[in-house]
Amino acid sequence: MDNSCRFISIFLFIILASQPTVAKQNSFVTPLFQNKFFTLSTNSSLLCTGSNDHFLPVSKLIETVHFYEHNNPVDLRKHSVAVLTDHSDSDHLEDIEDYKDDCTESNLPHFCILKSYWDDDEEAALRALALFYDTKTIIKHGEDYKARRFKADHIRVFEKAIRKIPPFMRKNISKAKPIKELDKTIENLSDNLQEMIHDAFPEDFATSIWSDETHPLTFVPGRGFRSQVVAQVYNGQNLIIFTVKAFDKAKDEKLYRDIDLKYLVDFRIPIIVHEIAHTIDNFHFWNGTDDLYFFYRYRKISNDDETVKLINQATLALWPSKWYEAFEFLWEINDGRYDGQTQEKLAELVAQYILIPERLKLSSPDAYAWLRDDVFKGIEYHGYDTCPTPVVRPLTLWEHAIAKVLGVYSY
Repeated sequence: MDNSCRFISIFLFIILASQPTVAKQNSFVTPLFQNKFFTLSTNSSLLCTGSNDHFLPVSKLIETVHFYEHNNPVDLRKHSVAVLTDHSDSDHLEDIEDYKDDCTESNLPHFCILKSYWDDDEEAALRALALFYDTKTIIKHGEDYKARRFKADHIRVFEKAIRKIPPFMRKNISKAKPIKELDKTIENLSDNLQEMIHDAFPEDFATSIWSDETHPLTFVPGRGFRSQVVAQVYNGQNLIIFTVKAFDKAKDEKLYRDIDLKYLVDFRIPIIVHEIAHTIDNFHFWNGTDDLYFFYRYRKISNDDETVKLINQATLALWPSKWYEAFEFLWEINDGRYDGQTQEKLAELVAQYILIPERLKLSSPDAYAWLRDDVFKGIEYHGYDTCPTPVVRPLTLWEHAIAKVLGVYSY
């Protein structure tokens, strides 16, 4: 065990173990999900750095966990770890049982299980727990047991992207309430439509440690649609699936022969923000109480009669450094982006408002004003264009020669 791991272990034991010994289940003295520690970042500080900088330090993660666990039910951590490791796959379940057996003698048995789940990475487990307590975000492995998994590095970049989303939007996203009697509700629909709805419905929606049946924003790794997409959101859900290999092509220091550039900062943030924007689209108009709420019967920003025209008329920049050419289908780019797909263009409008607002304000002033006043409630940002140093640089002749197609970096 190195010194950093020993530091984490000592402080975890001292602070996480200092909970009250008696408390009534679900009688929360300190309410969860306050967005108190993972605060909104409207400047460019999280954008202008690589993957190894500007995430919360371990000491702050420990403070976050302690804040929520102190004076709250003693089994809060137990139930939270169950949520963060919830699976139906038999291989996952077998692993969880092994972790439980191995952690029987631990002073912090439930945290020990979560640490084992994250390949004995204490920081990864601590960050996942802190993000859950403060932002109601679940980050866990996917049900596809063999799919490439998230590491601590991924949780850090998720943290940065989450901090670009205003807290009131985070709370709206986590309101998603699946219907209790789904089969009865859709029984008169065609077999194909029923199958489609079941496929899009979150299987683990009933897993919760709270009482309102909401489903938190959830990040999981997987293989993506036909293993071809970087990330995807199913309509009506707040579940985002990332194809890890493709997603990591956007990490800093990667070489791209096709666009002749090297990214100097972590460009996975725009991918995450774009996907979160789909969930903002999905839940923006929802009142938070309707039981009947799934993808074929609800109002979104991108299908609202009053906003569709504004979205489609907006002009989007090919920002920064021909980003779309590296990560999207080239035939969808035409003097902007996603000219024919309103929901994708809306997600990019939201992402550009957060990440390159200076350009969006010039290219689409009407769309910018609408986002500022109606969607972001007056919150404005500083984006990549305000970084003090360049975020990309051209490839050298040698780098261009060895860089592989479409972001597969060279070794």
